[in-house]
Amino acid sequence: MARKRLSRNAPCPCGSGQKYKHCCYGKAFEWQEDDEGAVSRSIPMSAEVADLLEEQRQRFIARYGREPGPDDPVFFDLPPVEQIEFQTVQAMHKAGIDPAIIYAYEKTGGLLVTEANRHLIPDKDLAEWQAAIDEYRARQDHSAPE
Repeated sequence: MARKRLSRNAPCPCGSGQKYKHCCYGKAFEWQEDDEGAVSRSIPMSAEVADLLEEQRQRFIARYGREPGPDDPVFFDLPPVEQIEFQTVQAMHKAGIDPAIIYAYEKTGGLLVTEANRHLIPDKDLAEWQAAIDEYRARQDHSAPE
């Protein structure tokens, strides 16, 4: 299906309530609209990601004897999402990751913000992430003995 760039004056699809040009426009991704009006985020694909997707495609063909279709999962052989999230949190604890980051990861449904990926995340999601970090730190401040 053909996609076109979203108008800069359109409301930002991230849900911030701002115009696109004042919110997510200029980040390292763009919002696109198809002929039916559905909006999706387009993120440039690195060579590593393209290679990984091709490898998954080949694994799918080897397993099922056909090309993957639009309703087939890309990573068809992974454990359930809940198990992956649980294992991720356990690994984060074991690695000594700041508990505020772990809390924000869980609170935002698996969002993980770093300096390397911040430019790929809509402002609304960044605000939700920061609110979770602030909430965790405020709770810690209130529970600390005086």
